[in-house]
Amino acid sequence: MKAAFFTDTYLPNVDGVVRAILNFRGELEKRGNEVYVFASGTKIDTAANNDKRVFFYSSIKFPPYPQYKLAVFPYHAAKVKARDTGIELVHSHAIANMGLAAIGTAKALNLPLVGTFHTLVPKAVQIVAKRNWSKKAGEAIAWKLVEAFYTPFDLVTAPSKTICVMMEEHGIKNCTPVPNGIDLNRFKESLDRNWARKPLGLAPDEKLILVAGRFSREKNVDVVVKAFDRVLRKEKAKLVISGEGPAKQEVISLVEKMGLQKHVQFLGFLPEQELPLYYAAADVFVTASTFETQGLTVLESMACGTPVVGANSMAIPETIKDKQNGLLFAPMEEDDCAEKILDMLQMQAKYRNTMRENARKTAESYSIARMTDVLLKAYAKVL
Repeated sequence: MKAAFFTDTYLPNVDGVVRAILNFRGELEKRGNEVYVFASGTKIDTAANNDKRVFFYSSIKFPPYPQYKLAVFPYHAAKVKARDTGIELVHSHAIANMGLAAIGTAKALNLPLVGTFHTLVPKAVQIVAKRNWSKKAGEAIAWKLVEAFYTPFDLVTAPSKTICVMMEEHGIKNCTPVPNGIDLNRFKESLDRNWARKPLGLAPDEKLILVAGRFSREKNVDVVVKAFDRVLRKEKAKLVISGEGPAKQEVISLVEKMGLQKHVQFLGFLPEQELPLYYAAADVFVTASTFETQGLTVLESMACGTPVVGANSMAIPETIKDKQNGLLFAPMEEDDCAEKILDMLQMQAKYRNTMRENARKTAESYSIARMTDVLLKAYAKVL
């Protein structure tokens, strides 16, 4: 099978959408399929590209989310390239111009059209809007646009059951869950749990609390910082935050305002080979996001045997089973977040070890191979 993945974000960006594309592409090609990537990009991306199955289309940055680029009229060129490469199935991971190019390409060439809803755009609109009336109106309009966008698709997938239910409630009836897979060769329990502790300057009895991912407002990293302030009153700990994004400076300012500079460290984006080692070194991974369509960082942490404290919101409870492989706290409640972090740090060894084992088992059920099986079953419905 020759499949075309259309996307508004791709390497050198590294985010959940890009990881999903890379993981599925790698496994599909391992099984003898050919996957071509049609992506928005810059002249620099095009010049640096050595992958003969990746095609970049000139674009401009999307200011609210700079990692996404809006391709400038890619429609005809993408259609011609898909025809010339003998594409048999079009899979859109995009909802902007590359998504429209996917729709146009599939229609022009009479190909099956599959789309994945990675990003909860209506929720993002609600977060960006400043007034209550504009939040509600903006979210309602965004859902109408999402419904209209996915109308031509033969099949729509989402990374979790939660999002499929939400889409069905908003008029998108042909949705099936296809979670993104985790690379269990990279994220594993056997990693050296002490490797990352030395460069962080941690004392032997100091606990490591980790946050990783994009700095955007809907990730609510400020909630974790406020909760950490309460944790420090009872535990010797350091909060390490990895990632970049538009809300980073706000979080840095909050840390300074609260006088936590000595106890909070910002690492920026970690190299791919180092990220698993930081997961492994952490005593607890924390996410306060209320925006997750799946939550890959949660699963990556679990794969390294590190339990997670997460907000009881969106798709996170599908992965975190409270008191089994992690702990859930009330969304946006820093007191509850602090309490659950302390519960995790102070848990008896035998219970913590059981939680670590359960976390790993959960991650194993989301292996790339298993999730690719699910994807291929979805493809079979339209091929």
